[in-house]
Amino acid sequence: MKILVTGASGMVGSRLLPQLAKRFDVTGLDVQPGESSSNVIQADLTEYEQVKAAAEGMDAIIHLAALLCKPMADRSIDLNVKATANVLQAAVDNDVKRVVYCSSVWASGHGYTEPYLPIDEDIPCKPVCMYGQTKWLGELMTEYYARMHGLQAVIIRFCGFHPVEGYTEDGEIDWENADIPGIFGRYLRQGHKLMNPVDLGDAFGLAAEKPGIDGQRFIVGVSTPYSTVDAAALRSMPAAVIERYYPGVPAILAEAGVDIPPMPYYFNHEKARGVLGFRSRHDLGDIARLYCQWKGI
Repeated sequence: MKILVTGASGMVGSRLLPQLAKRFDVTGLDVQPGESSSNVIQADLTEYEQVKAAAEGMDAIIHLAALLCKPMADRSIDLNVKATANVLQAAVDNDVKRVVYCSSVWASGHGYTEPYLPIDEDIPCKPVCMYGQTKWLGELMTEYYARMHGLQAVIIRFCGFHPVEGYTEDGEIDWENADIPGIFGRYLRQGHKLMNPVDLGDAFGLAAEKPGIDGQRFIVGVSTPYSTVDAAALRSMPAAVIERYYPGVPAILAEAGVDIPPMPYYFNHEKARGVLGFRSRHDLGDIARLYCQWKGI
């Protein structure tokens, strides 16, 4: 399977490419040349003919490229909306079977404005920043092309990715050199960004190749178990909720010197698990168990 990945030289793309390359024939695309990878081509997504040429012969496109914009509405619309339209049109013109559009959980808001918890794929979208607005427009553009042109489109509403020191390229944890509070913190604070590079490859690889999932959205982040009834307690007494789901883990966190902060919002990962087939390699209980094994406790 031949896959084109846009935004390949960015923080996410540069870590996703080597993971996908373990299973697929992958080519990266970025307006900036790749520093060390010969399989990243340079092209401008706002120039349609360049995008069309890059998409020729591909089976799927994973569209990561975006501008995390502040006040520059014109530039962000060019890069997050118009460029997305170019990618989708190039897919249609080259008979590419599937496009995976990397959206953001900010398409629905910033976690504090959504009407219910946990935040799921069906929540009403009312973006509160230009980045979220352009990502929501990109989702609508992706759905339009799927509806009008029969394109297989999959939308990943991404919690994000930020590397934490300690994870290896093989998805294991080098505890001697790990940022232990940072690793635990991914599960304890709102956001729930991925940090394991193997999780990136698993999530986007499934989105690119799994049959029967076209036309669907999936929230992707580190796996958490919390339901609607946990909302109030996660804000006021989060340790009690964690103890209920992961017995003994609050004590382990205390031993590691990790505080348990209030969690004002969180996401529903059931659809990602049940339909996409993605679960982050570790959840909070797994991390606690691995930490105890390393510490010998």
